[in-house]
Amino acid sequence: MALQKYRLELRWDSVEYPTDDVAVLKGAYFSGPVLKDSAELREEDELTLDMTEQHVIFAPMADYYHAVLHWKGVDYAEDRIFLKEATIQGKYVNALETLENNNWILMDCADHEEVRHAFHLVYWSKVMVEEGQEKY
Repeated sequence: MALQKYRLELRWDSVEYPTDDVAVLKGAYFSGPVLKDSAELREEDELTLDMTEQHVIFAPMADYYHAVLHWKGVDYAEDRIFLKEATIQGKYVNALETLENNNWILMDCADHEEVRHAFHLVYWSKVMVEEGQEKY
């Protein structure tokens, strides 16, 4: 993980699986130090999460574990950004692991400052259970 100031957390209240490759995150929100310096989020957008490093022992050889976080609407609070209609979609979302209500995703935004973002299209991410404890 890069410097603390680039830390972004994706948390949720509950998760549902309508299909094998989609997780619906209820009550999803971003938090973390990076929000102090981040640009305003678009109402509908997406981020590609790269969780390959954490799941390399599970993913088939020479394959990546990328999942796409989508949302349709945002609400700003003092220290959080709430995401409306948030989903994570990808071929391994339900095959390698099932996200649980107490999990959260840690993202590193160090390569996503305005001048560098165009050259770094994915966000390094890890699924976490508790503070400092990876799921796998």
